[in-house]
Amino acid sequence: MKPFHSIFKRDCLIIPSHIADAPWYGRSGFIHPVYTPSGRIVTNDFPVDHVHQHGLMFAWTSARIDGRAVDFWNSAAKQGHIEHVKTARANADSMVVKLRHINDLPTSPDVVLDETWEITRVPHRTMNVFDLVSTQTCVMAQPLIIGEYHYGAMCVRGAAAWIKEVTMLTSEGKDRANGNHTRPNWVAMSGKVDGAVCGIAAMGHPDNFRAPQPVRLHPDMPYFCFVPMITGEFRIELQKPYVSRFRFVAFDGEANTTELGGLWRSYAGK
Repeated sequence: MKPFHSIFKRDCLIIPSHIADAPWYGRSGFIHPVYTPSGRIVTNDFPVDHVHQHGLMFAWTSARIDGRAVDFWNSAAKQGHIEHVKTARANADSMVVKLRHINDLPTSPDVVLDETWEITRVPHRTMNVFDLVSTQTCVMAQPLIIGEYHYGAMCVRGAAAWIKEVTMLTSEGKDRANGNHTRPNWVAMSGKVDGAVCGIAAMGHPDNFRAPQPVRLHPDMPYFCFVPMITGEFRIELQKPYVSRFRFVAFDGEANTTELGGLWRSYAGK
């Protein structure tokens, strides 16, 4: 596997024409593009149908502060956003990146969460594999309430070419028709890019909060996310960081359930 083929965007230096007059969509703190071994891109950035979705992103949709809703996911709401702060370390095998979640509702926007992403390359002979550990630390004097909701949190937005046709498959053998809000170990999304089938899979770690976390498999668009808040609200407390672990796999060809299952078991220590 080559060094990381992904970009953390600190500033929106290149703004797509369809959002030039809407700068609030220019969030940062996400990973795009993600490449398969053959060089095909399996994520999307600023998609025309949902401009606020970006590659691999982590945003809460249903947060509350002082009883007021704060949506960090839907940029058009102008309630909250996430931004890249700095890249603390980067080499061919690992990265450490600092992010922050900002409440935009006060006159002077407040930082709500500090977040660290630790990303590590996992050697594999046929697929591009890397692990991500997200640590979110509440920096307010009060907890951040995460309300019950049907989407949000860790998201994968699939390739631009998949808008018209994409396949989703879970570790339980379910698809987007019957897998929504189930609790699989992993989800794979695939379709054609530049005339060839390829895909990306995301795996949840068994140590994650409410693992195995439910997933949102969108019925029409090429994205899915892990949604622990679907089963009820919870809090991210001061001095009690919220830690999430995920493994991402970019592959060429159809999803190989045997290999994906093996990767999840080695990741989970099974």
